[in-house]
Amino acid sequence: MASNKSTGLPIIEESEATGEAARIYAAFKRELQLPNVPNMVKAMAASQGMLTVHWTMFTTFWRMTTFPTSLLSMIFYTVAEVNHCKYCSAGNEMMCRQLGIDEDTLKALVNDLGSVSPDRLRAIINFALKAANNPQGLVPEDYDEVRAQGVTDEEIIELIFVAAIATLVDTLADALKVELESEVVSVSKGQAAP
Repeated sequence: MASNKSTGLPIIEESEATGEAARIYAAFKRELQLPNVPNMVKAMAASQGMLTVHWTMFTTFWRMTTFPTSLLSMIFYTVAEVNHCKYCSAGNEMMCRQLGIDEDTLKALVNDLGSVSPDRLRAIINFALKAANNPQGLVPEDYDEVRAQGVTDEEIIELIFVAAIATLVDTLADALKVELESEVVSVSKGQAAP
């Protein structure tokens, strides 16, 4: 069994997974239509209980969210960039690219959020970013700004939850010192997957 050089924690490969970890590995591949289990999942598998919590939260979230995948990917990408989470940033950048989000938008999300359009998108991402990184700093005007863009109270609560999940995943990836998959590195740099 391999271990992470930075943490000493085990990395459970697919061939080594047993019990609940093996079931979740198969589910990750099946549900996400992936050829391989993500490194983050392998890094969490030494605690089958926490891996189960992660999988349950992940699948429930994607079943219940009302926002389009493209918006969620942009929020996750922006939060990961601000949090300096290389693993999550690269994975979400790859997802954004696969969903057709153009280079100018990707750059604006991290370098000039004020130039992102339409106004609704900018307001939503700005709110989610503030909820992720300065929730105590949210003021009534922040809520009013997204409401002015047609965001419902239910969607505001969902945005706060999205921000919390983005931060949680960044924390997990960074604390576990997860290495990027080679296919993620290639796609996030605008190249074709190997």
